[in-house]
Amino acid sequence: MNKKIGKSYLNKIPHEKGTLTFQYPSFKGTYGKVAELIDSEGLKRPTSPELASLVYDAWKNPNGEGESEILKILKNNWFWEFTGNFYLPKSNEEVNNGVIIVYNPDIKNGVLSMDKSSLIKRLNENDSDVKFVPFGYKTENQTPNELEKNSYIIARYGEEGAEKMAEVSSKYKVNPYLFSFKSVDEERQRMSALVNIWGGDRLYVDGDWYDGDDGRSFGVSVAD
Repeated sequence: MNKKIGKSYLNKIPHEKGTLTFQYPSFKGTYGKVAELIDSEGLKRPTSPELASLVYDAWKNPNGEGESEILKILKNNWFWEFTGNFYLPKSNEEVNNGVIIVYNPDIKNGVLSMDKSSLIKRLNENDSDVKFVPFGYKTENQTPNELEKNSYIIARYGEEGAEKMAEVSSKYKVNPYLFSFKSVDEERQRMSALVNIWGGDRLYVDGDWYDGDDGRSFGVSVAD
């Protein structure tokens, strides 16, 4: 990770087959507010796989200026991931009893506003930004290896991102925790967030985050 001065950037973050550049410092606020701030700078909202690459890279040099700031946010605040979770109850509908995961979900009036029918249409069209995971995946406490193999984590972060999240989680004293649902009785739309808890001793992957005004995010340079 290199830090460029001026309008500062964290660049050369390895991601999939290329690299990412994040504008520095982070934006702060509610989910909708941070999305608005990122958009106003002409940047892209980071998805879960992109955040996984950022945090993974930070752990490569935890004492670096930019890297230590990233890890500090994880400990004292939380990172917004612009990945929506649309939980569906068991029903006779075409897609049910699981969660639809979508990158860059619609936000209206500062809150998630996902349309189920359009998401299902995108699923049927094999849109790579939309995935469905049936319930049955492990939630709550798990080992780093279980986290890496978890179908929800793979859908949310991608296979490479799941590997990175597992390695990041192994840096903490306590095994990681996935906050999601085993089932739901009604449709629920939830945000994604990443934080470490217990005094910084455990990675907490949240798929049931509602909102809050102390979340952070770095915008992604569209040049990448």
